Amino acid sequence: MIRAHMATYPRRRETLEQSVASIASQVDRVFLVLNQFSEIPPEIAAIGNVEPIIPDEDLKDLGKFLPVPKDDDLVFLTDDDLLYPPDYVRSTLAVAERIGLGDAVFGYHGSIYSDVEVRGAMGRRILGFRQTVPATTCVDQLGTGVVLALGKNIAPFSFMCGSQKFVDVRYAKWLQARGVDCWCLAHRKGLIGEIKLPDGPGETIHSNFTRKSPAHVVAEILEFAGKSAKVGTLLGKTA
Repeated sequence: MIRAHMATYPRRRETLEQSVASIASQVDRVFLVLNQFSEIPPEIAAIGNVEPIIPDEDLKDLGKFLPVPKDDDLVFLTDDDLLYPPDYVRSTLAVAERIGLGDAVFGYHGSIYSDVEVRGAMGRRILGFRQTVPATTCVDQLGTGVVLALGKNIAPFSFMCGSQKFVDVRYAKWLQARGVDCWCLAHRKGLIGEIKLPDGPGETIHSNFTRKSPAHVVAEILEFAGKSAKVGTLLGKTA
């Protein structure tokens, strides 16, 4: 099964359908975790291959790890404020299969950490989805809004528990401990679109959490950052 995992909350409802629809047409099923919702929005229920999940508590971004895939499922971790191009799944799969899906995960937003002890979570070089990344690069960490992995390489919810707002870090730690490489795929600027909320971005995890470099998050980064000799390795260049 080709599946997408997404988590959202009520403030994103006005634009949620756009994001879900952009990925739903490319996968077999979208598992959508509706944090803080009391009922399933009808516009979401109308998308036939969406499986909505209302959790007992607000899981925030951790909700992406609540659905349990089979080991051989192809899992796309997605974000509710992104628009995925029509060939996103097909093109990502094509590149990932050439590199090898078994012991690697793939994405379009990577981080290579350098001076974590001095600058905390901000001590990194970002190969972002908003910019052109000319060569596929092995990184310490991937942003979980634009990730492809086999089901066996999706961290279990029990391991991820407690990592709300820093799921990227916790997931990277789990992958590094298992010898699973993280590849930030070569891509052009503007490949993935962003949805702008009418009343502005409001609270973001990056501005209100990551930039503050909580000590427990930094401690987890130090467990995996720089531990793989492959980090920084370059593969093919984008067209």
